Amino acid sequence: MTKSTLATLQDQIDASEKMVDLAIQTGDREAVEFALNKLRKLKAQQAIIQDKLAERGSTGAFPEGTSPARAEVVDRRKRSAVVVGETVQLPLIAPDKVACSNMVLRSALFGIWSSDKAGQTLFREPLASDNGVSILFTGYRLWQKDFLVLATVLRLAGDDLGTPIHMSAWQLLKAMGLEDGKSNYEALLDSLTRLHAASVIIKHASGELALEGRLLVYESRDTPQGTRLELRVNKQWASLFGVANWTSIKYQQLASLGNKELAQWLSGVLLSHNGRHPISLTKLYLLSGLTTEKRFFRRNVRQALVECVKAGLLKHAELNDKDEVAFAHHSSRKSASTT
Repeated sequence: MTKSTLATLQDQIDASEKMVDLAIQTGDREAVEFALNKLRKLKAQQAIIQDKLAERGSTGAFPEGTSPARAEVVDRRKRSAVVVGETVQLPLIAPDKVACSNMVLRSALFGIWSSDKAGQTLFREPLASDNGVSILFTGYRLWQKDFLVLATVLRLAGDDLGTPIHMSAWQLLKAMGLEDGKSNYEALLDSLTRLHAASVIIKHASGELALEGRLLVYESRDTPQGTRLELRVNKQWASLFGVANWTSIKYQQLASLGNKELAQWLSGVLLSHNGRHPISLTKLYLLSGLTTEKRFFRRNVRQALVECVKAGLLKHAELNDKDEVAFAHHSSRKSASTT
């Protein structure tokens, strides 16, 4: 439901009110009752839509002592993050999915790897983002592989963002569906180091602060049993998971894209939209933060869309003759559909 739908509904309500007045003037009791019933139904629809629009972007708040298993809390967690007293929880998702903030998905915060930018450090660098959201970034550039690591940690911490996660490097690799090999182990520690060094300021279009500080606090120590990790995420992450501001994505399908980082990034952007309207190539180019020539970007997007469909993340996707990406999701329920 959108504001345009609400405007159309208001026009129908205005017309129904005129019908009521006309029926009263003619003295036709049946016509009056019919018009009043129609008006009541339209106003009930209007109230529901207004409530949904008012709820958009908000997180659920419950008083201290409320059980996280309480029906109202569980129901709200299906739509947004919740705060229960001092406990902060991310949205409930299926075990095979990860919850992702649309503000993050629709930005260049987690970039598309390129050799000329690898290892770069930035200081309060503004990054490309959507819908008036502003992102200032400090730290080593982050890539899609880092996004997968952070998404996994957020999933593990989702029931209580304030509680540190204690686990081995092997357990984290396993949670990501990766083997405990040397290359995966070293890549994991590299990602954790980049995420620990990264500091961001994310603000909503209204200027309201959404998140400020480190993306992830990470400590490690070597033990006879292997490397032990302590991971903590900022409680402010919850504000990025308000109603209609997040999307759930099947993790294994996303991870299966491997080093095809443009396809990984592109799938996140497209899945965060409802698919009813195509997205221009120009918009995607700006959000990607890439500096390659647009003609190369166009060619690479065509191939990336094929990979998104092949991986099962999208049902259909193509770059049409208007230089727009038209796409469709599978029939499975999405957690967020803003557009």
